Amino acid sequence: MKKKTKIFVVVPVFNEELRAVNTIKKILSIININIIVVDDGSTDDSYKHLHGEFVNDKRIFLSQHIINLGKGAAMKTGMKIAWKLGGEAVIFIDADGQHNPKYLPKFIKKLEKNPIVFGYRPLNKKSPWLRRNGNKFAGWLIGVLFNIKRKDLLCGFLGFRKDVYKKIIWKSTRYGIETEMATKVGKNKIPFSEIKIDTIYIDKYKGVTIFDAFKILSKIPFWYFEK
Repeated sequence: MKKKTKIFVVVPVFNEELRAVNTIKKILSIININIIVVDDGSTDDSYKHLHGEFVNDKRIFLSQHIINLGKGAAMKTGMKIAWKLGGEAVIFIDADGQHNPKYLPKFIKKLEKNPIVFGYRPLNKKSPWLRRNGNKFAGWLIGVLFNIKRKDLLCGFLGFRKDVYKKIIWKSTRYGIETEMATKVGKNKIPFSEIKIDTIYIDKYKGVTIFDAFKILSKIPFWYFEK
């Protein structure tokens, strides 16, 4: 009988004192799994609430950045903790509730057969104009330059196995992590799978702005020529 892959869920947190605890509780209500929570220098009481709620739960590993280093750094911290704890794969899920944990069993099943699994959200007319059209253009450009077809380049609900990490290691610290990862998957011809997830927008003031989108696009030529 094939041994199951040991998987950790990593939850980066930044100023989500009202949502992070509920997100983790929802994950645990769906699946009994080890979770690594990385508070990325929150200036609110996120860590206080998380510590108070989960300090005695052996399934939860709490970590904290003293200052805000960015989501990309928080993801790396969580991933490194997972490897130290014997993890063979990680799945990233946002703390704000934009990613429905009900899809975690699908991610886990897919990771048994695929080294990388990306979530994607249907981008319809109800999606913000910038997100919908920016995603389409970036997807076309990434497809041309890196020979990879992705349905949603900005979705942070994703997972990968330890054995491919060195091929997809990202340098982005804030927005652009998912896009950078896609370029490396294309460059290295790494097989991947995609899972359709719910489109949930929690806060219209959060997420990728026009400025962020231009920053991501400006990095694409660098990722193309990077060795």
